[in-house]
Amino acid sequence: MSKELELYKAFIDGLVERKDSITARWVKGDGFPKTEDNKTKNDFLATLTPEQKGIITEMLQDEHIAGIHNTLAYINEMMDLEGLELHQDGESYPNDYFESLHYDFISRCDGDEWPE
Repeated sequence: MSKELELYKAFIDGLVERKDSITARWVKGDGFPKTEDNKTKNDFLATLTPEQKGIITEMLQDEHIAGIHNTLAYINEMMDLEGLELHQDGESYPNDYFESLHYDFISRCDGDEWPE
């Protein structure tokens, strides 16, 4: 496997490792960090049932992943139409080697293996 492809896969997999929303974790857990700025949020969360917190957590998680997906879709569009290139260690990431940045991200989030 080429160095470019290894770097690309590592980049996508690095994003997959970061797919979990910290905000969703705070909502489901003990709330936001205990600061004055977060008091209103924590007071609101204290009024919710575990089921309600679960719904909000799911919505936040979905939106977090969607944000990463949309950013990758924009980067991919810029690569396709505007000549944008991503470089690391002097190597250029392959563009659309498998499908696209955003498709590969979602596929890996869903647990799919990398294609051969």
